[in-house]
Amino acid sequence: MDEQIKQRFLLSGLFDIYEPMLTRKQSGAFRLHFLDDWSLSEVAERLEVTRQGAHDLVQRARERLLDTEELLGFTVREAFWEKRMNDLKSWAERFSGEISPDAAKVFKDLLRDDDRGVESS
Repeated sequence: MDEQIKQRFLLSGLFDIYEPMLTRKQSGAFRLHFLDDWSLSEVAERLEVTRQGAHDLVQRARERLLDTEELLGFTVREAFWEKRMNDLKSWAERFSGEISPDAAKVFKDLLRDDDRGVESS
């Protein structure tokens, strides 16, 4: 994957998690420029700042997102738990025939809505 695409993917994910850490103007500038693909001139016009001001807002937002991730590490932890859950699902498929049907069903039910913390109805 192209490095620029990787960076865009990373930053959009960080924005989803850490947007509340940004100021209203940083959030707006980042969203318009980075996610909606507006030019800095268009962002500046919308936010009623200079083009340089729009650039600074986008850069500060980007830096804050990266700094916050470095400090808190939510995406790293999420990747760890996603891998862990996938490993458990693989184990369940592989060994479900070797444990009691009741235990296999309970284990499968526990894993069903696992990775997003959604409770089963």
